[in-house]
Amino acid sequence: MNWTERILDFPVRAAAVDDFLRSLRAHGQGDLNGVLATLNDGGLCREAVDHWTGKGWIVLAPDQPTIALAGPEFVPQLGLRAFCGEIADEDDSEDFGEASATEESRSDDHS
Repeated sequence: MNWTERILDFPVRAAAVDDFLRSLRAHGQGDLNGVLATLNDGGLCREAVDHWTGKGWIVLAPDQPTIALAGPEFVPQLGLRAFCGEIADEDDSEDFGEASATEESRSDDHS
C-alpha cells in the first residue's frame, strides 16, 4: 500500500488532511503538527510533507515549523485526492490535475 492509499483508505486520516487543505485555502496556513499527529506514522508523514513541499503547495513557516503556509504553487482548486498524490483522471472535476495544465499549454502553443 503506497502513501496515498495509506491516507485515503483511512477516513480519519483523509478527514485530517482534508481539514488541513481547507485551512490552507481559507487562511493560507494550516496546522501541520495536527495533521501529522493524526497520520501517526513517521514514514507516512515524511512522504506526505516531501510531496507537498516538492510540489510547492506548502512551505514550512520559518519561525514555527509546526505551521505550514500555502506555497507558491498552491491553488484553491487543488482537490484532496491530488493533494494526497493520486493521479487525477481527466474527467475528475474535484482535482486540479496535470490534464488542465496540459490543455492550457497546448492552446498557448497554437496562439
